[in-house]
Amino acid sequence: MDNTNYLDTIANLCVENGKLQAIIESSTNGIIEINGEGDILSSNPAFYQMININPQDSDLVNLCDILSSLELKDELKTLLEGDEDLLVKGFHSFIGNSEQGEEKYFEIKFSRVPVMDHFYIIGIVKDKTDIMKALSNREDFITSLLNIIHEMKVDNRDSIYHIASLVELRDNTTGKHLERVESYTKTLATEYMNTYEDRDKRLTHTFVDDMAVSSILHDIGKVAISDAILQKPDILTRAEYEAIKEHTIIAGEALKEYKGQKDFLAMGREIATYHHEKWNGQGYPSGLKGEAIPLSARIVSLCDVYDALVSKRPYKEAYSHEKAVEIIKEERGRSFDPEIVDLFLKIHREFLKIRQEYKDS
Repeated sequence: MDNTNYLDTIANLCVENGKLQAIIESSTNGIIEINGEGDILSSNPAFYQMININPQDSDLVNLCDILSSLELKDELKTLLEGDEDLLVKGFHSFIGNSEQGEEKYFEIKFSRVPVMDHFYIIGIVKDKTDIMKALSNREDFITSLLNIIHEMKVDNRDSIYHIASLVELRDNTTGKHLERVESYTKTLATEYMNTYEDRDKRLTHTFVDDMAVSSILHDIGKVAISDAILQKPDILTRAEYEAIKEHTIIAGEALKEYKGQKDFLAMGREIATYHHEKWNGQGYPSGLKGEAIPLSARIVSLCDVYDALVSKRPYKEAYSHEKAVEIIKEERGRSFDPEIVDLFLKIHREFLKIRQEYKDS
């Protein structure tokens, strides 16, 4: 190989190294290089931001000390000297001093990486704080919600509104969202009943009324989500999005004793749990597909999305009615039941009237 080829090879390596460094520096996950003692040899900015440390304040930071993990040092040595190349650990720690420490939950994937004749340990750090807090709050919330339901003897629209309004008290961006979704739901469910009542004997005026009232509970699980996520004036990070998805599971568990009962609380459970499922199976929390998604959730899903599209949020401007209709049309057979979209397209002007009637103050 002549000198020109050597120089080209070196230049290419420098370019690739620069690209790799740029990826590491911009990653939202923490990326660290550590030795067998747990000393952090290098780190990207995201990691130091996670642990609230200025890298210039200390010459050497030890991961075991930060995470208050006595066994981690031994596990790192075993990883470095053993046959396994991967170690995944979860950590619950207080970051900062004892008086102002912040509770954090981290998941770290340690990999043993061979370079020439040596092995190094690279750690990928994910901040799971919001997800874990949502999970830890779940049981307390479920107990509290059940107590409210039993003590109030929830059996009418007013008491349902009282419970559902707990979400709106914490999320001041939703305005008259509940009233609109209830009205959209009744309008669309009535059209569905008029079209398909011969095919489905469940479709009665009582069924439609129960669905409309039940729709009010669709976001009740958000009571257990942290304010930092619920009121964030920006697009959610991936971790925050995973945390907020928990609201469907939380609501479903809180209302699970009503499963199978033919009343609005049972239907409320269906709606709260499954209104983020998608017709193509790409939704959450269960990845249900097609008609496996309860009818009530399929109808409320479209109504909820329409209202979100035409409403202003801290992270977006309101779309026009026409733009929202076009988006929903494009999601026919993907996010939404094709039959329900077709019915919506017939009566979408009724949605516009409802939107104008229940304007946010």
